[in-house]
Amino acid sequence: MAGPNRIEEIDACNDAARLCIEKRDLQGACDAFSTGLDLLREAPDQKRQAVFLNNLGHVLVGLDRRDEALERFQEAGRLCESLGDPTGLAWQLGNVGSVYRDKEDHQAALESYSKALAIFEEQDESSGMADQYSNIGYIHAMKRERESALEWFRKAKALYDSLGQERKASLAEQNIQLLTSSGNT
Repeated sequence: MAGPNRIEEIDACNDAARLCIEKRDLQGACDAFSTGLDLLREAPDQKRQAVFLNNLGHVLVGLDRRDEALERFQEAGRLCESLGDPTGLAWQLGNVGSVYRDKEDHQAALESYSKALAIFEEQDESSGMADQYSNIGYIHAMKRERESALEWFRKAKALYDSLGQERKASLAEQNIQLLTSSGNT
């Protein structure tokens, strides 16, 4: 476990990265998260390490460095799994699916989203389930599988509505309207 001084250094890296993100300096955020990870690897704190890997993965996506982002999300997922954190693992699987989606690897995205969904269902984590419904719907829409996409988006919208997540419910509704008005098959 990291000592108090090391934890302060790690927290300072996290704070610096967040400031960089606020300033839209993604490379600065990437550097700060990477420095924090280096410190965490010297004095392991796997839970913090998973958080840093997750955050770094999102920054790398913003920098369009998808392969590196994929590696960070996968590493975070392995840490979550070793820590006995199934919900953390599921979120990382969702992140992995989104990177595959961005790389237009629809099959790998569906597999990752489906694994995440299974864990969220097992954990009764409704917000994660709704996000995966929407993610799966989006992949079906990308594949021009209109009816499947509509089914998934409708499930997502219903769950978002029940959770009071108005913004996400509205996005799902927009996707439904787009698909029903387009008539694409």
